Amino acid sequence: MKDLVPFLVVVGPLAALSWFLVRRSGRQTHRLFWPAFTATAAAGVFVVAGIFGYNLNALDAAAAGTPWSGRVLWWEVGVGLALVPVAAHYWRQGIRSCSADSPPARSTA
Repeated sequence: MKDLVPFLVVVGPLAALSWFLVRRSGRQTHRLFWPAFTATAAAGVFVVAGIFGYNLNALDAAAAGTPWSGRVLWWEVGVGLALVPVAAHYWRQGIRSCSADSPPARSTA
């Protein structure tokens, strides 16, 4: 508990200032494409590492003496494939937010 107080003394005012500035600006500061990029990259890393047998778990790799297992790591492939719908969801939201922000197209007729 005594370690929590200095942390809150530093983080509390910073969080309050950030919240105040975001509310005052009136615009969206966090675009929906960043979670899409992150989920896509993570899915790619997990699927590729799992297929090639590279162990992303540092404890297992240290216990084995090498990060390469020599076999397909299905749990990594599964995690990567589970992240694909998450990435698709964020890509869809990001594209929708861009089309909602853009002005409507003018008709030439």
